[in-house]
Amino acid sequence: MMRFENNAQWISLKPDRTRRIMRVCTAAAILVSLLPASAAARDITVATWNLGWHVDKATAATWVAKCDGLFEKDPTTGVWRPSTGGTGIPGWQVNFREKVEWDWTKFPVCDVYKDRSFDTVPVTVGAYDKRLQQLNDFIQNTIPADIYAFEEVSGEQAVREALPDGGNGYNVCTFPDFKVQRLAVAWKAELGEPVACIVEPQLSLPDNPEEDQPRPGLSVDLKIDGELLRILVVHLKSSCVSPLEASGDLTDGNDRDCRILQQQIVPIERWVEDRFSGADKVILLGDFNRNFWHEVHETGPVRTDGSSPHTPLPAGVLVKDLFGEVFDDDPASTTATLLPEECPINATTMALCHKDETEILSSDERKQLSQSANLGCRNPLGLDHILISRGIASAHAAEHVAIGVFGGTRPASDTHPDPLLAISDHCPMVTRLSL
Repeated sequence: MMRFENNAQWISLKPDRTRRIMRVCTAAAILVSLLPASAAARDITVATWNLGWHVDKATAATWVAKCDGLFEKDPTTGVWRPSTGGTGIPGWQVNFREKVEWDWTKFPVCDVYKDRSFDTVPVTVGAYDKRLQQLNDFIQNTIPADIYAFEEVSGEQAVREALPDGGNGYNVCTFPDFKVQRLAVAWKAELGEPVACIVEPQLSLPDNPEEDQPRPGLSVDLKIDGELLRILVVHLKSSCVSPLEASGDLTDGNDRDCRILQQQIVPIERWVEDRFSGADKVILLGDFNRNFWHEVHETGPVRTDGSSPHTPLPAGVLVKDLFGEVFDDDPASTTATLLPEECPINATTMALCHKDETEILSSDERKQLSQSANLGCRNPLGLDHILISRGIASAHAAEHVAIGVFGGTRPASDTHPDPLLAISDHCPMVTRLSL
């Protein structure tokens, strides 16, 4: 029987940069040695995928009707509200980066789907049904997995509709609270016995104003072959991606996104310490919205005062390196290996995938990756990662899987009366692990 609860327990963390760089860069070569030779390993396939505001069909129909409705901007407050007088503009034309009267716990923003020119494409129920079928086929045929970690899903029904055969044969752990961009884990029921499904609310910064509250964390415990496997899923604050970019400086208190991500560091560090302890094996994965490889290869201090991340974070001191602060191997139970990443679609994607680990890709290079002949998704690299604890082995990199033509959204036309919707703006990441 699954146990649903909130979990909160705290401590601190720490790293040795040279040792850490060696660990992540040579992981594929050394991880197999982490399991005892006598262990009867079970091989599993694990995938993580941000599905981009994915909701179930019933919610999608209501959402489309709401976005078809007219909105007017209050001249006094500047807030967009549903029109009561039959005038205004459709919700599809409203900029949801402005203030909008909207139920964020139930519905995506209206400007989710955008074409290559980044213009919003209005959605129809028929178009959403077609997208769901394409998503379902893609998961079944291209990324069949034992365990899926999903980000930006509205709930269990949305997950089951995306899985083959309505999710028959899968168990699902998710939650109904917080905003509509929720987390979920789905696993083959035959894989292991469910023990616990625990939400970590502190990652959502509940003391912040509602508009500055990101997503919580999710922890799932499975009993597999008599041993505990713990799966941790995150979706951290977006738009503070890389220390190599001015917009990615975690210590820039004037940048709203980086300021919020900075606030998440201590909660995620405490959560990692708590969740890594007492578990035989841990997989941490999801949309970190942070290029960990850029942080791994940076040589500067982890903190603004130069103090060691092995000590509690002093008041007023900011973290420059999220990966270095959180994944510091102390205590030993929190040792985590960042899996190497590959893009084995063609020579172009492989070269750009490797370049992205140490450099900022140009806008032209990112556009090249997002083309349907390459990865196809609008956010191809640098956001999603998979980490594993001691006791789990992998001779494989984490693979960015191309979604090709399914990564593009096109408006309705004479040829297509319904628009064509991207199945996601991310590409899934998949790996093979030995437990």
